[in-house]
Amino acid sequence: MLNLQSKFGLKMLAIGNWIAAIVTINLVWFMITLPVLIMLVLALSLPMNAVYGITILVTWIMLTAFTVPATSAVYQTVDLWQRTDSGSFIKITWLSYLKALTNWRFNGLVALVIGCWLTILRVTTDNVVLHVATLGIGTVLLALWNGKNYSQAINQRFLELVVAHPFKLLLSAIIMIGLFAINLELRLIFFILLFSMSLSALITCRLFNSYTETDKEEELTEKN
Repeated sequence: MLNLQSKFGLKMLAIGNWIAAIVTINLVWFMITLPVLIMLVLALSLPMNAVYGITILVTWIMLTAFTVPATSAVYQTVDLWQRTDSGSFIKITWLSYLKALTNWRFNGLVALVIGCWLTILRVTTDNVVLHVATLGIGTVLLALWNGKNYSQAINQRFLELVVAHPFKLLLSAIIMIGLFAINLELRLIFFILLFSMSLSALITCRLFNSYTETDKEEELTEKN
């Protein structure tokens, strides 16, 4: 039997708790976002006509109500988990989602940008140069969205974060794209269900770990 009090047992227990936290946070995000994922698949399978226009409009509303605030909630929960080791992940993620839902103007703006970008991506399919440019712009926009979510989670100024760490933001976006791309290419639906967004948020938080530690040291210095 595995002795949980041994060094190896404690390490295995810590790994199990880590996986459980990632899965729990992501499951809440997935359940909130699932209707949007279905609508996106439907919209992207339709030809560019009036039906597509109606579908992408509905998708914009759903992105505003579900995906954007749910993603913000994931960042809030992951940051709190890293700082406090809090274990009420379902409750914290849900409450963070409800709080983020009230920021409807920002949610609507981000959803509008996503909808427009998806439409432009489809329109430029036959033009390699424009298509690649659209993908590049999408990566930058995703980096900015990651930065905004992270800055909100740690209560830092968004512009300050962007100016100080542009390459880290781009790296976080590339990692997120890579995770989702691998999932879709290999049909790892279970990975999207269990890890995708929460793991991306965790990697982003870890990329900026030195930044938050520096801020904490400065705060302690100012207090002293």
